[in-house]
Amino acid sequence: MRCHFVHGIRTSADSAVTGLLRYLPPDSAYPDYGWEWEGVTRIVNPAIVGTMQPYVADGDVLIGHSNGCAIIYELLRRGVTAAGVVFINGALETDFTLPKAVGFADVYFNAGDEITEVARVGAELGVTDCDWGELGHRGYTGAPDPRITNIDCGNTVGMPIVSGHSDFFTPAKIAFWGPYLANRIRGHFAPTPP
Repeated sequence: MRCHFVHGIRTSADSAVTGLLRYLPPDSAYPDYGWEWEGVTRIVNPAIVGTMQPYVADGDVLIGHSNGCAIIYELLRRGVTAAGVVFINGALETDFTLPKAVGFADVYFNAGDEITEVARVGAELGVTDCDWGELGHRGYTGAPDPRITNIDCGNTVGMPIVSGHSDFFTPAKIAFWGPYLANRIRGHFAPTPP
């Protein structure tokens, strides 16, 4: 299993989001596609997907933040077979359909994420990637699917409260949330006791 962590728009090379990498396996990929504006996501996202697709192997885990979640979702629609996906404050529709071949989806969200509320409006107006939505604000709201787990980062017992679009990556919070996320991924691959 290899992890691929896909960042969001307006993310510079020295962004705090890279703090998650220290908790992922050493061979994890971080395809840094640079700084992207909202208005070009409809054009640029498909190019990013096409570039990434050959590098994702069956059984890999795809992790996205914000626009990275829309990129991952398009990879899945194009037939990439991931073992699982992790959406952190996703700029993605709240009722996405998880392809049958994907084993799990962990959705990290918090009610303070107002950026993804705006993302939904951008998609409705046709300004941004058409898959954008407020997953990061509301969590998954689609048809019940036992493979999909909502994790409310603003209300998880024993964990620091996350409020906002990128607060998950604040150094004091990623120190807790990074291991939490990594342990959940490992847990999806743990053998089931007899």
